[in-house]
Amino acid sequence: MTKVKIEIWSDVVCPSCFIGMKQLEQAISSLDAKDDVEIVLRSFQLDPAFPKNKSMSSLKHLAEMKGYGMERVQEMCARLLPVGKKVGIDFKFDKALIYNTQDAHRLIKWSKNFDKAIELEKALFFAYFCIGTDLSIQKNLLDIIEDAGLDSSKAKEIIEKKEYSEEINIDIERAKSLGLRGVPFFLINEKTVVSGCQNDEEFEEILSSALLL
Repeated sequence: MTKVKIEIWSDVVCPSCFIGMKQLEQAISSLDAKDDVEIVLRSFQLDPAFPKNKSMSSLKHLAEMKGYGMERVQEMCARLLPVGKKVGIDFKFDKALIYNTQDAHRLIKWSKNFDKAIELEKALFFAYFCIGTDLSIQKNLLDIIEDAGLDSSKAKEIIEKKEYSEEINIDIERAKSLGLRGVPFFLINEKTVVSGCQNDEEFEEILSSALLL
């Protein structure tokens, strides 16, 4: 049987992307479909203009730089806390430090060569949302690379040479062609679109239907 291909556009500073990844994993586990699904991670940047080698409070960034206002940001976070807990995520929004995610996406692209892309993306999500690691600092990124069992010296070279830029741009341009306006965005077998977080039952129903085709 041909595997179900699930392409996921996400950014590693997007809480809904972290939740969506966990929800998908739970659906795959519930259906015992691990061997029947191929997950392909696609790059997306929510704030590509954010300065490199700099970080700031994610809450402050959303409230002031994005103009949402602190009250609205706190309400958004409060709504996501129980959703995250349901899938095993203990969000620490007050610790999260926004950064330019392009280098993180470079490393995710590279780690795909070693079948480590999903593991690395989840590690980056966890470091950002649950620990408050400053990922604008290169050493912190490289520490996560080492923890994933990858070569940190090669990772540093990829960052400094700006490798995988074309692949990232291709993902972003394709997202535009698909009319993507936010993440997470799931494309199943190049035809079924799932946008945003879903509940467990919806993911299972969508995946179950795809498995039957």
